[in-house]
Amino acid sequence: MGAAGKLGNALVYFPWKGLNVVREYLIPTNKQSGSQGDQRIIFGGTGRACGEILPSSGSVIVSAFAQQLINLGLIPGGQTKQSFLVQYIISHYCSTAALYTGELAAVAGHTRYAEWGAAANTLGIVAFDLDYAAVAAYDKALGLYLIAKSAIALSFSGTPYTLALADWTTASIAAFINDFTSAT
Repeated sequence: MGAAGKLGNALVYFPWKGLNVVREYLIPTNKQSGSQGDQRIIFGGTGRACGEILPSSGSVIVSAFAQQLINLGLIPGGQTKQSFLVQYIISHYCSTAALYTGELAAVAGHTRYAEWGAAANTLGIVAFDLDYAAVAAYDKALGLYLIAKSAIALSFSGTPYTLALADWTTASIAAFINDFTSAT
């Protein structure tokens, strides 16, 4: 037997991972606080950028970038390539508002900042902001920059991943975007 839905304002019944569970019904006290907005910007911006890696939902085509994740055996069971990268990026580079702000400064100060932005435009990635957040908007170039930074840290092979991120050129970013979007 199973149940789904709310019982009064006390309990919520729902299926989760094949189990029928119940929890207390809670109403957030301040669902639009500054710190919640900060977390939503970090998670939402990173998720939107990682969501552009093939395969996208329903696609069977695997990009060269995603294939490297598979070949390196980095994705835990039950996780997608995108969810793994979002979790990795947030835990390694944006776990606090201060770290996030530092990464924003790093991408804005990169010698190829305009190219990172152009690549984001090509993929349809836009800046992400919430009016109640305390941190600056998620720059459309930041997600790609952090994915590239992660690829280097995760020991991806080949060009451009063997170069330090500070040394990436326009051609490096183009090769990255090609890996990001083209099938293997």
